[in-house]
Amino acid sequence: METDPVSGALRAVTIVNALIYFGAAAYHSGIVVAAGALAPASIAEALLGLVLVATVAGLFSPRVGYVIVLAGTLFGLSIVVARGLLGVDLWIHVLMLAGLGIAFALLITRRAARSI
Repeated sequence: METDPVSGALRAVTIVNALIYFGAAAYHSGIVVAAGALAPASIAEALLGLVLVATVAGLFSPRVGYVIVLAGTLFGLSIVVARGLLGVDLWIHVLMLAGLGIAFALLITRRAARSI
């Protein structure tokens, strides 16, 4: 299975995004703040971070990796909103979505440049 390589700016953004997800997982594990402990969120965010690492390593194409992470993030955001967790949890998801937005913009411009 051949995948598109992740290079340049997209590689840097993907690494930063993975660090954001691992940071969120650490926060929700209770390591950073005991009040932030939420085991299911910690597991999901760690798994999404691993998907991003796998994307950088070339195990997933960037499009597939980022679609998986976007779906997981939107699912998590829906839980945050449904539970009324409009503090740190909401801002973590806003930061995640901003990072994903930058990555998708890079993916779109990269694809457009290839088609020219």
